[in-house]
Amino acid sequence: MGLLLACGASDREAPDLGELTIAKPSANSGDAQVGVAGVRLPDSLRVLVTREERPAEGVTVIWSTTEGSLDPGVVLTGPDGMAATTWTPLPLFAEQFATARIDRGGGEPVGFTAIATPDPAAPNTILVLSDGGNRFEPADVTISAGGTVNWFWPPGSTGHNIVPDNGDSPPQSGAPSDWPTWHVFRFTVPGVYGYHCASHGGPGGIGMAGTVRVEAPMND
Repeated sequence: MGLLLACGASDREAPDLGELTIAKPSANSGDAQVGVAGVRLPDSLRVLVTREERPAEGVTVIWSTTEGSLDPGVVLTGPDGMAATTWTPLPLFAEQFATARIDRGGGEPVGFTAIATPDPAAPNTILVLSDGGNRFEPADVTISAGGTVNWFWPPGSTGHNIVPDNGDSPPQSGAPSDWPTWHVFRFTVPGVYGYHCASHGGPGGIGMAGTVRVEAPMND
């Protein structure tokens, strides 16, 4: 009898728990955010792990990026099958990428993107605006030689570009474009540089136009 019981126990198979899957939830995944470069994004990144279409609790999710930092980097799913992290992109004006995957299998990683832009509140940022009238704000800025100016198209900005009055500096930003767009230029030579939007302004301060005044650096 004991022998029969032993054989039965050894032949018993572990239950098939089903394959784990990972995906972005249908809402509030945190994907495709637009935020300030080098600053934590406002919304968490979130994934849903399921087994046979039911939330899977206690599954280890690994978050990864080479562009900034994710905190935390390793998360256990909760009773709802969700795992979340926060993302601080690199201080680089560009589209950046992150992924989430199930530890030890679970299919292909899930990808996330974020667009990191200049800080709209920074003193060297000029807003390219449509709401309330097509304009650059501020329209006249002064910097020291070697300084950088960031032009930023915020939400609601449409159909604008940067065109140099002198045909040289600052370089043209390209065809008129919409949010989220930015244009960056470092001024190294003192002088007064006028620019305008090709669609809504013209050289010499006509319509949507602006000026960057570049001063020689002060001697110590």
